Amino acid sequence: MELAILGSGAAFADTGHQAGYLVDSRLLLDCGAPATVLLPRMGFSLSELETILISHLHGDHIGQLPTLLAARAVRFPDSPPLRVIGPRGLGDHLHLLGCLNLGERFWKEVEVRSPVEVLSVEDRYREQIGDHLVEAFEVEHSEQLHCLAYRIESGGVSLGYSGDTTYCPGIRRLAGSVDHLLCECTGWSGPAPIHLWKEEVEQLMAEAPRANFILTHLGERRPVRGAILASDGLRFNLRPPARG
Repeated sequence: MELAILGSGAAFADTGHQAGYLVDSRLLLDCGAPATVLLPRMGFSLSELETILISHLHGDHIGQLPTLLAARAVRFPDSPPLRVIGPRGLGDHLHLLGCLNLGERFWKEVEVRSPVEVLSVEDRYREQIGDHLVEAFEVEHSEQLHCLAYRIESGGVSLGYSGDTTYCPGIRRLAGSVDHLLCECTGWSGPAPIHLWKEEVEQLMAEAPRANFILTHLGERRPVRGAILASDGLRFNLRPPARG
């Protein structure tokens, strides 16, 4: 499984672009990063995308999605329809963002020229999507929003993506079920409201010793023993961890 980091920074940090992660060139996790520019720079094409998983509806995770969909419709009009999967309210929120960002008339043209299947899912959603088995885990982040983390499995390798979360049952369940966890680490010196911070991440690492932690959504860049810090442009070839 290949993982490419488009954006590794927290919402208001200067540590990197906002959230965006590509799995096997076809599955995009969140779209806060300017993927229309970053994907070609990394050797990928918008036309290859098949599915986009959205963790929650904060702008640093979904704000660039209308632009991506419009660029795909204009530049690759013959591409197959995309699926966008995410939390409750996703369809209405995406339509509103599209109208605000691109104008109502043009957004309606995009919806007609490049249809998108939008699917809102719940905790424990599970579906085989091409080569990838995708599962959703409800996590606690914002009281106003339904928030999801995801587990993706392909070729005997499993990757978790925390989205934004606090130290809650959902993220603990996810961490214990994967080989690799793309995990947010927003706070460093003390607890971060509605986010994980360094000590909580270290606690998760202790609870899930078989998982390889890749830290992202970084408010700062400091080392964490036993974990890898994500950085914009990094690419990982994920393999099953050595046993024994």
